[in-house]
This record gives sequence, C-alpha cells and structure tokens, in this order.
Amino acid sequence: MANISQVYLLDTPLEDDLKHTLYFANKTAQHTYMSNNIVKSYVNVSYQRDTSTFRCPAHIDTIRQCNYMMYQNSAYSNKWFYCFIEKMTYISDGLTDVEFKVDPIQTFMFDFDTQPSFIEREHTNDDTRGSNTVPENFELGEYIKNSNVGTQQWNAGSTMVYVVGVSEIVGSLTTKPSSNINGVPNGLFYLVVDSVSDLHGLAEVYDLYGKASSLYTMFICPKSIFWYGGGYALTSSRLDYDHNNQSGFINLQVPTDNSNIGDIGSSYTTPFPTRVGMSYTPRNKKLLTYPYCFFNISNNAGTSVTYRYEDFSSTPNFKMEGIVNIGCSIKLYPTNYKNLDILSGGQVDNPYDYGINMAKFPTISWNSDSYTNWITQNSIDIAMKGVSAIGGIGATIGGIATGNPLLTTGGVTTALNSITDVVKQNHQAQLIPNQVEGNINVGDLNYSKNKNAFTVFPMSIKPEFAKIIDDYFDAFGYACHRIKKPNYAHRENWWYTKTIDIYIRGNIPNEYMNQIKNAYNNGITYWRNPSNFMNYSVSNGIVS
Repeated sequence: MANISQVYLLDTPLEDDLKHTLYFANKTAQHTYMSNNIVKSYVNVSYQRDTSTFRCPAHIDTIRQCNYMMYQNSAYSNKWFYCFIEKMTYISDGLTDVEFKVDPIQTFMFDFDTQPSFIEREHTNDDTRGSNTVPENFELGEYIKNSNVGTQQWNAGSTMVYVVGVSEIVGSLTTKPSSNINGVPNGLFYLVVDSVSDLHGLAEVYDLYGKASSLYTMFICPKSIFWYGGGYALTSSRLDYDHNNQSGFINLQVPTDNSNIGDIGSSYTTPFPTRVGMSYTPRNKKLLTYPYCFFNISNNAGTSVTYRYEDFSSTPNFKMEGIVNIGCSIKLYPTNYKNLDILSGGQVDNPYDYGINMAKFPTISWNSDSYTNWITQNSIDIAMKGVSAIGGIGATIGGIATGNPLLTTGGVTTALNSITDVVKQNHQAQLIPNQVEGNINVGDLNYSKNKNAFTVFPMSIKPEFAKIIDDYFDAFGYACHRIKKPNYAHRENWWYTKTIDIYIRGNIPNEYMNQIKNAYNNGITYWRNPSNFMNYSVSNGIVS
C-alpha cells in the first residue's frame, strides 16, 4: 500500500511556540481555512508518519514560502494532522526534505477539554465595574486629579447662627431651653441668636444682671445642624428683661427637649468616572477602579480618606450628621459602602468607621476667666496617628502566617508553591478603616476662607500610564488567581489564558497532551478571525 496518503504545504500565520493559535468553531471551519491556504498539493504519496520528514518532490525554492503542513493517511483514518514546518533541506533540483512537527493545538483542538484549574490570567467574561479587583503589579506613576469627574465641596449649610452656652437663665424666657442636647444631659443651656447684634445684646443682658460668669461659651454653628426629622429642633423665643428699669428683649431661639443628632443631609453624591484624566477612555473597565481611579475626601484641615468607587453598591452616596457642642461635631460617612449598610432583618448600619470629621467651627472670645481657662486647655493641635498601630497589626499577622504548621511541613507540592508565589502581592490589603491623621484644630482659618467643608477630589493615574496598562489588559487580560474552568470563545476576536498546572481531559497521546498543557501554562492566545490575527487594534467585546 504505497500510495495511501495526501500531503499539503501551506502558508499560515501560525508559529510553533504556541503562544498564538487560531480558533475554529468546528472541524469543517478548520479544514476549510487550511484548504484555502494550500500552496502545494501532493496526493497518493507514501504513508506519512507524524514525527518524520516528508520527502517533497519539488525544488526547495518553489516551496520555501510554506511554513505549515497538513496530511491525512486516508487508507487508515480520516483524521487530519496539522504541522509546523521546522526546516527544509535541498536534496536535488526536484527533491527537498521537509522536516515538520505536529501542531498539537490544531490537530487535537476538538479532542480535549480543559477542566477547572488555577487561572493566573485571562480575559474576563464580565467587565462590569468592580467585578475584577484582583491586584496587579504595575508601575502607576504619580496620581493626578481626575478632571473628567470634577471637584466638589460639601458644606454644612450657608446659614450660620451663634450659640451661647450659659449655666443659668436670667430675665424671662418665653420658652425655657432644654439641657438635654443631642440625647446627652448637658450642664449648660444653649441659646441661639441669628445676628452679631443680638449676640452682643445677650452678653449685655448678662452684664446687667451681674451674671457674666454664667456665660460659659460662645461659638459659631451651622443652623442646619438643628435640622432633624423634617423640622427644626429650635423654638423661637424672646428673652425679656427689666433690670434697673432697662427694659428690653432679645430675639433668640432655644433647642427643645426633642433635640437629637442633626441630619444635615443624606444625599451627597459623586459620580462614577468614565475616563482617566480628562481625555483617556479605557477599553478595560478595571482601569476605572482602584488603584487606577478613586476619590479622596478631605476636611481641608489635614485629614483625608480614600474611597474606592467599586465598593459602592450604587452611585457613591454620603450622609452628613452633626451635634451641637463647642466647635460643633460634624461627620460625613458613606451610606452604601462595602455592604456595611445591609444587616440581617433589614436593619441599616451606616459605616461610621469609614467616615471623616469636619474641622471645628470658631469659638468666640469674650472677657471671661473661665473661657481663658478652657481655651488654654483645648488649643493644642490634635494629630491622631495610626501608622504605628497598623504596622504592629501587620507584623503580628505576618508572624502568625509564617508560623502556620500547615505551611512549614515538607509535603507542599511544587504547583502549590507556584500558585502561592503568584497570589502574593506587594499591595497590602486594607483590613481596617482608614485612620485619621492631621491637624483638626484649624477651624478659624477654614471658616474665614469658606473652607470649613468636605472637598471631594477624584484621583487617577496619568493617561500615559493608563494607555500602557490598557494595552497590556488588551493583550493579556486581568489577573484572575482562581480555580475555575478557563474562559473560551467569549470574545469577539481573541482571548488569552495562562494557567498553573492545568488539568485537561482527552484521548490524546501523552506527548501531545503535555505540549498542550505547557502551552496553557506558558500563556496562549486564541484568535477567532484569521484576517485579524495579531491585530490588537480591532474590537474585542464580550460575546455570549
């Protein structure tokens, strides 16, 4: 049986490093493409072995352009073998030795099935915001303000009032103020006036009664801090006085018994970014998440907290609350962050630990020894440092990890060591909320500059670095670090997969099975459309 095979020499873009290959939906599509790229045909030739040399009856110069080969030993099987041409050797004018090796991916494309394995990188089949947050190890450059989102400033309201804390009431008040403010018993009564003239008038009344020592404190406060439950927790009142026939009254307001934490606002929102910087729109949505895009909120007094867009369940939303005390205590915190707003039973837990405090509002001075004593005790700048505490926690965790007997025994496989090396990251995961640092006692300056507010700074990497990383994601997908079945045939034009110790099932000779496994473990890209082979400029959207 001498004439039992057919051999064809082809010109294709495929190379024997198996870093890139072609995808075909079925054997018919594969054979059609290969047949359309035939340069030389040889039928009724001797039986062709899969690891051998084909003695081609042609001059070497007539077939030199060929880099691929397909053959079928039709007398024994209808299977086609697809091969890389490794070398051509001139024998004579009409004879050339063509050395080849089998292309295991194309030859057995429909004979093997990848199984759940550790996926190091791949193109995702879900690129929605926040669905891919496994850290990468890229050079990010310096951060800049992400101008396409815009800076925002959230204050506690534009209307300010003057609050006077007194230890006793003089004259006649039409409504007596409560000493239970913000749900906390208070040794002072708070009187509220709207103007500087009424503030001076109130001080003069206490002078008239000889009760100046009863004036314990005066401070500026946003009127919105008294707002709660749909109404003001202030009642209009009038301080009537008649001391030594100096009759008169002062218009003021007093907090009522139901005063509680002031809900200053519950709908402070900032939009999601759509670009990096002003100009660059990334193709890969991971670039719109941390650490490529995020936003900081500053209290303009040295304290700043970083928030990640992808950790919000919807448009980032914040709530501002405050209580009446000296300098006022006002806090801004997210309401839909890190799932902390969802508890069992439908309860809501607003994540205070991820909030930020506003700088204090100014206190007002007057001639009083008690005030001088108070301001002396409280004028030291406060700086809370969490760095050393965090470092201690990290060192403790590291010590526990290295002492784990499960990791120090000798039975750990090479594959597990490899996977562990991949999973390790230079970026330390944030296990506790951001710690407050900085000088928070600059209320006077902030107030004078109209900066006693929270400022939202959208931040991002520079477009130059975003373009570099975006191109990398185009070619190699995202870090995955999961045990799963590799994604396949899920992109318009190409998809990349890199595994560690992949598991593949199929009736394939062991030699070729190992070659296929090595291709996946080294990283392989499938190209759907041969006309777009190695063309990363075409669209590559997710397909169902």
